[in-house]
Amino acid sequence: MSDLLDGAPDGDALPPAAAGQAAVLIDYASLHHYLKGRLDARRTDGPSALDLTAGLIAGLRDHLAAQGTPVTVARAYADFAALDERAQHDLYALGVEPVFVPGSVHRNGPDLQLAYDAAAALHAQPDVTAFALVSGDRDYVPVVQGLAAAGRHALVVGFKEPLAATVLAHTGAGHYVDGATLLPDGALVPEAEIGTPIEVTVFAETQDPAYEIDYDALEVIEKFFGQYDEIYLTPLLRRLSDEIGEVDDHDPKSLVADLEECGAARLERRRGMPYDYTVLIVNPEHPAVLEVREEVHGAAVRADADDGLPFEDAAEM
Repeated sequence: MSDLLDGAPDGDALPPAAAGQAAVLIDYASLHHYLKGRLDARRTDGPSALDLTAGLIAGLRDHLAAQGTPVTVARAYADFAALDERAQHDLYALGVEPVFVPGSVHRNGPDLQLAYDAAAALHAQPDVTAFALVSGDRDYVPVVQGLAAAGRHALVVGFKEPLAATVLAHTGAGHYVDGATLLPDGALVPEAEIGTPIEVTVFAETQDPAYEIDYDALEVIEKFFGQYDEIYLTPLLRRLSDEIGEVDDHDPKSLVADLEECGAARLERRRGMPYDYTVLIVNPEHPAVLEVREEVHGAAVRADADDGLPFEDAAEM
């Protein structure tokens, strides 16, 4: 990653902060989600996402205190009703104030509240000279830029490697820190490469499609996506909506479900950046798929043939 950190964390592992006080603002929703996804599910005696969060916060707090900027503000933002019920208790025990942000109000509610509190602290708490922004998959470039412009030191603690270059390229005073270096060795399983299947699926037992409209869906897939081995689900659903729409209680999602059920296709989740995504894979050996491909490509061949034979026909006209 960045050469800001190299090896296990120690007193000199993180960039120095200016003297004063520090505020630690944690996008706990994304942090919890990221850590939970990086734990080794095969270990029943391993640390939980909460345990890792506690270790990360403690290490960050110790570092900031050693740099002469003790933490006087510490907040964690999330819709805690949707997370582990221990989360708020454990955060309180660490001296971190849980800030409840209902997920139903805004999808990016924790991000917005964190950014607002950072801006408010610039004016209400001038003794706060250093800000540590902790997240699982956000870079907070605009927030870091604003803090730097106000003469504050900004430290972004995250995990996604591609975000490091973004932060460093767009901020002067801000630094990006790999949060994994604040955790014990081996605490996280190696992160899968982008595009790696999260869980491999298999085709269901081959059956005839349940409805005639399922053949129409296969025709749309073949005409518009037949050249691809894997089809991104979102544009596929949009195309099915445009070409077929909702007919007799069949919508694009139900059509895909029909194709899964009869073994003509399967869905797989892929590791993505910053979000995972889903692809559809067509079963090339399914009888319905073979039938539709023959109809689609056969019709195309006949159309081409008609265009290529008018010489004799024209002579007769």
